[in-house]
Amino acid sequence: MSLLIRGAVVPGSTEPGTARDILIEGGRVGLVAPGIGAARASGADVVDASGMAAVPGLVNAHAHSAMTLLRGAAEDMELGPWLSEAIWPREARMSPEDIYWGTRLACQEMLRTGTTLCHDMYLDPRAVAEAARDSGMRYVAGYALIDGLDEARGEAQREACDAFFAELPDYGSLVRFGLAAHSVYATCAESLRYLGRLSSERGLPLHVHLSETEAENRDCKASRGMSPTAYLDSLGALGPRTLAAHCLWLDERDWDILAERGVTVAHNPVSNMKLASGPAFDYEAARSRGIRVLLGTDGAASNNSLDLYADAKIAGLLQKHHYRDPTRFPVGAILGAASKAGYAFFGADAGFAPAGAGSEGLLSEGFLSEGFLSEGAPADIALIDLSKPGMSPVCDAAANLVYAGAGAAVDTVIVEGRIVVERGRCRDEATVLAEARARAARIAG
Repeated sequence: MSLLIRGAVVPGSTEPGTARDILIEGGRVGLVAPGIGAARASGADVVDASGMAAVPGLVNAHAHSAMTLLRGAAEDMELGPWLSEAIWPREARMSPEDIYWGTRLACQEMLRTGTTLCHDMYLDPRAVAEAARDSGMRYVAGYALIDGLDEARGEAQREACDAFFAELPDYGSLVRFGLAAHSVYATCAESLRYLGRLSSERGLPLHVHLSETEAENRDCKASRGMSPTAYLDSLGALGPRTLAAHCLWLDERDWDILAERGVTVAHNPVSNMKLASGPAFDYEAARSRGIRVLLGTDGAASNNSLDLYADAKIAGLLQKHHYRDPTRFPVGAILGAASKAGYAFFGADAGFAPAGAGSEGLLSEGFLSEGFLSEGAPADIALIDLSKPGMSPVCDAAANLVYAGAGAAVDTVIVEGRIVVERGRCRDEATVLAEARARAARIAG
């Protein structure tokens, strides 16, 4: 199937005032040019993008999707009691069907605000994968080991993980599986070693929470004589396929270790601020070492939104405010972290071929460039309605996207050449909302 986007503005193009057509063939961008002729686009479905900007889809690098069912369930709490008293007891009552519908709701929220790829860590990767497939969204579903430092439980989880990847289920071209360790305080040492080894052997991304709170750092140093970063490194769990979420309580040596191992970091500004998890993320410490930085929303229980454009704004404001430097984390770098760098980490097809150890170039390269929407690029595209009051005028397209609320102006979203959001709506919205509400009420009860 082919698709022709007609008359779109392509920000960052060499001729910014010229409307472009984008021809999509076989799930990839075939051609970007003014006025693509009928002969080249013969048989293609046509999307009228007049007055809209065509931009790459966003990548939510750290999410717990089914936590949409826990949105607003626990407020004004510190992370430790928030998890142990409010979240984990509710999650214990969640069935695979609950996780499916919670993830379907998350997919709708993310797609409607321009996110086309999600990196997820949750309890049942099969349910997550099924929901992603049915939503038409790219997903990396993590197989998570969370054993509470119980070695016997960890051994059982490792055996189950081996069995899962020995007969890897197929959920279509948009869904891939990765590995996940909750944290140094919830995943035992042998499981962390195992995950590091499996990630390297099979080329799978390894997703882990790292130094999210001061207590995590303090307790790890007290019990193991080293920081969480050094501890994971000693177990072989850090490498170019590792994605570490949060990374708030790092010292200079920790940052150096991440750079040496080629680790990618997922920054979650809203969740960090809401749970008062620590100091502001040190973007410059990462940038100066060439560490790739992505953006994530975290779960809807700690955010409480999955609108990554909204979080991109907070990411920029937090850096400028906390460090008293208005030049810190410029808009081009923010958008690169929210999109292009994520596709570089997961691979253009959401496969598992990270592009080396990360580089400063990935942080600073324009996400609004013809290079991303050029021949051969994955056809994961959002059309932003520039007629919305908040998008007008367009003096600086990148600034509008980050600071003016582009998530609310998303009109159409295309994933692998298929329209999944049309006129601001997903398919099956009423069914998904009804199921999710009913299941959230049962879990809360």
